[in-house]
Amino acid sequence: MSEYNAKNYTEQGGDVTHIGGKIVYDNGLMPNMSTADVTSDTVAKVRTTLNALITKLKNAGLMVGDAFTMQYAAVTDSVAGHADRSYNTGKISDVTVDNDAHIITITLSEKVKDLKDFEAGNGWGKHKWLGVGLGVGISPITGLYYNGAALSAEDVTEATQCGLDAGYFVRWVAADLVLAGDNTEKSVDTFTLWADGYTETAYKLVIVEPDAE
Repeated sequence: MSEYNAKNYTEQGGDVTHIGGKIVYDNGLMPNMSTADVTSDTVAKVRTTLNALITKLKNAGLMVGDAFTMQYAAVTDSVAGHADRSYNTGKISDVTVDNDAHIITITLSEKVKDLKDFEAGNGWGKHKWLGVGLGVGISPITGLYYNGAALSAEDVTEATQCGLDAGYFVRWVAADLVLAGDNTEKSVDTFTLWADGYTETAYKLVIVEPDAE
């Protein structure tokens, strides 16, 4: 029986090769492959296929999904006839996002009771509505699911009308309901976001009023 001292060797007859060390190709390519075989298109296709596979594994729960990083942007209003909602939104003095605890805190410069009441439309009722711009870096936002439903082209249009950049959507908040902890109507103090490759995440809204004078 032959003894072998090398880490890499082929047994007599050539049927079995043992690899105990590294294989280094001097030109950086596998045998029978030239640099002409490695095009940018080939690399792009491999990367796309690999990314799609990773996304499927994340969606199936076989890999940990990506975490959202929520960002806030102020909402403006370029649509005429929305003086009341513009007034309310103008009373937002600060919005902070805690991406670890998934809490969005809206601080007001005026008491909620003193905000304007108006009908939000879509059967959402007459409340003290506020608008905040939220984004998680997914553009277009039609790839984002809010409370299980995909955002639509209408949400894109609304965000544009409110002066938000691509990747942001408007979250309308009934401040009176959130402050009262009333989750029986449309504007609840929690919502969930999900997208391909991301972990479904629940966010909580908190309203902070100014101190009593």
